[in-house]
Amino acid sequence: MPIMPYGRDSASPYSRHIAARLQDFCNQRAPWTLRLWDVSAFLSLEELHEAGGWVERRVLSQSALDWQRHELERLLGDDPALGTKVFRRRLQECLRTTLTVASDGRRKLRHLIDVGRPGYLDRWAACVAGTDPPPPEKVARAVASHLLDSGHSMDGLSRWLRDGRLGLSAVDLIAEAAALLTRPPTSWKVVVPFADLHGRELTAGLPHWIGRREAADLLAETGTKTTAPITGALSYEVEARDAERALEIVSDVVERLQARARFASTGSVSPFDTAVVLNQRRAMPLRMPARGARVLSLAAERQLYVVGAEPQRLDDRRRSAVDDALEIASALNHGPLAPAVAGGWSALESLLTEARDPDERERVVAAGRAAALVACSWPRAELTALSHRIRHVSDGDLAERLDLCGSNRERATLIAAELVQGRSLPLERSWRRRSDIAAVTRMHALLADPALVLGRVRRYVEVSLRRLYRSRNIVLHGGSTGGVALQAALRVTAPLVGAALDRLAHADLVAGVPPLVLASRAETALHMVGDQMGPALCDLIE
Repeated sequence: MPIMPYGRDSASPYSRHIAARLQDFCNQRAPWTLRLWDVSAFLSLEELHEAGGWVERRVLSQSALDWQRHELERLLGDDPALGTKVFRRRLQECLRTTLTVASDGRRKLRHLIDVGRPGYLDRWAACVAGTDPPPPEKVARAVASHLLDSGHSMDGLSRWLRDGRLGLSAVDLIAEAAALLTRPPTSWKVVVPFADLHGRELTAGLPHWIGRREAADLLAETGTKTTAPITGALSYEVEARDAERALEIVSDVVERLQARARFASTGSVSPFDTAVVLNQRRAMPLRMPARGARVLSLAAERQLYVVGAEPQRLDDRRRSAVDDALEIASALNHGPLAPAVAGGWSALESLLTEARDPDERERVVAAGRAAALVACSWPRAELTALSHRIRHVSDGDLAERLDLCGSNRERATLIAAELVQGRSLPLERSWRRRSDIAAVTRMHALLADPALVLGRVRRYVEVSLRRLYRSRNIVLHGGSTGGVALQAALRVTAPLVGAALDRLAHADLVAGVPPLVLASRAETALHMVGDQMGPALCDLIE
């Protein structure tokens, strides 16, 4: 009897791994280690096509575009679902041209994107259905990023997965995802009530203005209680693939409205935290979750409130470079796109560059240094998370030995030793279990070849952070927030910037190690990991 391919078997570890990782990638509250680190293949190509126009306007340099297309050629060469051999050959030829704004290569690239995008997930389903399917981690990253970059929201996809699809085989799950993209977007009607609206007389005659009484009735129908009187509401109609994405779009519109109002002489624009989706007659949160930039070491090392504790002298303006960077990057989690993108990159550049750097003109060296820090932080972060998912089995078991550890470093080292010795981990039985099993699989691969895996992680992160650099140039030098990849770039890089700032803050505020010194340690560690004289996986930047 022939053996069923892993991708067709809903009970196989392969299918379960893909489903678990899709769920991780759609979790707004997941730590940076479990999130997507890059955008989708076809959005990367769209960004490359758009870059030719920015080079023409001297917003991006030709060298930045060249780096982007060379790296994209390398990354896409490893994507089995990109297209046929003929398609891939034609695409490769385009990527080996300069892609200037009036070039034949750029025109052909536009056509190839339009030809290749339809059926992308169907081709992934076919790859997964074979007897030698691609690695599940690669499959899940490609599928999730394509869905998100095609207009779905993380919360909307998470709800879709939980609606009976987590138990499907990988082939069936990806096929359903492909079918999801064939549906046309829905026109959503969203009502945003306001507690305060400066210059309310200016709303007279607006077709999308809703008066106080009607707005209050709409909220009452949904059972929503307000803590302040309602001034009125504005109704918006947006096209989106799910209700959650519609709320994200409307939230962005409201932020733009507030940006205009800040230039008025008096008053403010204060929306309630809840909006009403008329299509479903239900209230939904208007305020979006944080983008995932977390600097946990400030609280863990009791440094969160150690600011200004000493007397502030009149003529003393000295401040920590790390504190300056944290302030610059403070818009990363909430608020409009432009300050988040600009602040996120500027924080990295301020800490990880100096005047004598070889590529001082572009300062993009900060992306490579931050990527090295993030890659070195990843093993301990994953292993530490696993150490907190171990259940108690018997006296003297792994859980008891973990309780005796005095630091996260010791806990991570103990978990790594268990995996190296081939012992299975007694993971807690919960809804996270499949995600934890996927993490164990990643750690086995890391322990088997640390130099290869960490090099790959660093490359992924550097590609994303260089995208953040280009996005910053589009915002600041191009004066635009409409770049094709800006929203996606911020979604994937905010947690990575947070991870880099976390390591830099810990080193500077706790151990007194300057940022550039720490970055040099990280780059050296990545070159020496696995060597007899190299650092242990849990001590890469100690």
